[in-house]
Amino acid sequence: MATLESRFHEVNAIKSGVKLHNAGMVQFSCQEDDRYYFRVEDKFDTRTTVLVFTRDGCDLDSHFCSCGIGSDGECLCKHIVASVLTLQGGVIESKLALGKTATVNATVTDANTAIAVGSGSLDVFATPMMIALMEHAACECLADGLEPGQTSVGTRISVSHIAASHLGAAITATATIDSVSGRKIDFVVSAADGTKEIGNGKHSRMIVDADRFMEKSRSL
Repeated sequence: MATLESRFHEVNAIKSGVKLHNAGMVQFSCQEDDRYYFRVEDKFDTRTTVLVFTRDGCDLDSHFCSCGIGSDGECLCKHIVASVLTLQGGVIESKLALGKTATVNATVTDANTAIAVGSGSLDVFATPMMIALMEHAACECLADGLEPGQTSVGTRISVSHIAASHLGAAITATATIDSVSGRKIDFVVSAADGTKEIGNGKHSRMIVDADRFMEKSRSL
């Protein structure tokens, strides 16, 4: 891949690009032949970047950013830096590839009903337990793609619980990687009771260093 430090770049482009990448602000859009397309969220703006690599894949051949800086392929802006880092992180061919799916299973028992967990008054599968099962599926989807010492933490989930499941029902939750933006992974999640879908939505997780995360949480 390209050596960013050896290229002419905008002042603080590398430092700012690293921050964008680490914050999960870069989303891989698609690949067309030798061109890689990204969307970069920067404050209140969204930038589109395009990277084209040399035939051997070892360096940038050309690049474009909709911010206008370096759109001629000469100067690197922070959005190009963040996009290169995201691609170097293995968005295309890593174990965290787009479309990767994992499933987990559970059975509705007295312990995970709405009345048992306090989210309702009936003996049906509780919404919080459905959400937890969806998160479990997302964790399983990431499990073999994490480095030693890494884990993932949930940052957002938005789901609908659309059908009830009674005691004894077999529940399957599925999580599919929808986008990879640096350390931020977005999933499409769903849950089913046999052939009947009971819930669906979206979920985001952030890959973190486990020890550092816990140390920071204790200091808050």
